[in-house]
Amino acid sequence: MEEDIKTYLIAINAAILGGIEVMKVYDSGNFETEIKDDNSPVTLADKNSSDVIIKELEKTNIPILCEEITPPTYKERKKWKKLWVVDPLDGTKEFIKKTDSFCVNIALIEDESPVFGVIYIPVKKELYYGGKKYGTYKIENVSGILKLDNIVSALKLKVPVKNDVKIVIGAYGRIKNDLIELLIHHNIVFSDRYYVSLPSAIKFCHLAEGKSDVYPRLYPCMEWDTAAGHAIVQGIGKEIYDLDTNLPLVYNKEDLYSPFFIVK
Repeated sequence: MEEDIKTYLIAINAAILGGIEVMKVYDSGNFETEIKDDNSPVTLADKNSSDVIIKELEKTNIPILCEEITPPTYKERKKWKKLWVVDPLDGTKEFIKKTDSFCVNIALIEDESPVFGVIYIPVKKELYYGGKKYGTYKIENVSGILKLDNIVSALKLKVPVKNDVKIVIGAYGRIKNDLIELLIHHNIVFSDRYYVSLPSAIKFCHLAEGKSDVYPRLYPCMEWDTAAGHAIVQGIGKEIYDLDTNLPLVYNKEDLYSPFFIVK
């Protein structure tokens, strides 16, 4: 357990250091953007965060799958029993708009399943981390790298109270018909009045704190968009289900796109 926690501390501090690099660019006002092959934007903040995170995670001798680095072939990756999955800046579009709704995501995957996740929201200096084995924790007002004592004495989030009428979270300004049909299919009682719109993996933090109950997703994303949040919601007793199989999402697949899913 102690060895696990030391590894997790490296990931936590890697996320914080990545967030510090993001904020340097954010405060400089340099929002120059390139467009990647998948038509998504990338900034200097994405690149600088990626560099510092990879440097930290390399201390663990665990292979790394990172959004900003071309992945090895699946023939090589499928040999990995354990790996880090990293999004150095999740919510780049929100970063460019200079909102506070972007974050840094790091997850540890073992045998295709998340065992630990970190989400750091650098503008708010809020840190979330955890997994199924140890629970999920939150630290506010993070001003720099943390020590072992900081993470073992942090606030453990409680398993949320189950509400009869569910608060639904998503990325759209309003709940759409396809989501409504999905929720009805899953026998989830909800109301349009209880729909919350948030971008990026911050949605998983919202779920972890019990501010929302259900997160359905019917549009594409990648493994690094969900892996850290997956571990974090597992820590408070929720799960992400593949809508095709009704089984928990798995990682380090040949196709790195995440299937459509529901968190409940």
